[in-house]
Amino acid sequence: MINLLSEDRKANIKAARTNTILLRYSGIIVLAAIFLFTVLYVSYSVLQDTMNSAEQQISNNDVESSVYNETKQQINNLSSQLSTAKSILDSEVLYSKVLVQLGQIMPAGAIIGELNLSESSFSGSPVELIAYAQSSSAASQLQQTLQGSSLFTQAELQST
Repeated sequence: MINLLSEDRKANIKAARTNTILLRYSGIIVLAAIFLFTVLYVSYSVLQDTMNSAEQQISNNDVESSVYNETKQQINNLSSQLSTAKSILDSEVLYSKVLVQLGQIMPAGAIIGELNLSESSFSGSPVELIAYAQSSSAASQLQQTLQGSSLFTQAELQST
């Protein structure tokens, strides 16, 4: 085929084709940029919603946590009170048992006049027992039964 077009005309057609291709590429670039900005905007919106819901969940958890912390503190207080009560009960001294045993070892003709018992009385400190006897033989028998008893380690008569 013979090309009879002038050189200027050929250059114009070539420039028109190049301009058309450049215009298409420019359109594609603009559409790609719009698409990218749309994707970025949607991603940003989704991330913002996720962040807002996460912050809301955190604040809800903080409120629930404060309720649980109060409950935990009450449980810890109750536990410490129970351990205190347990230690008191473990070191419990049944004064009634001691008094019954003391009454069982008292000989005939002797009575208890005065007895002061405390917690320290059971840890080895001396206890003063004032007892009255009808006779000196009953007093010596009282001393012997007190010394032989598991309740006392030593018994002394101070006056007869």
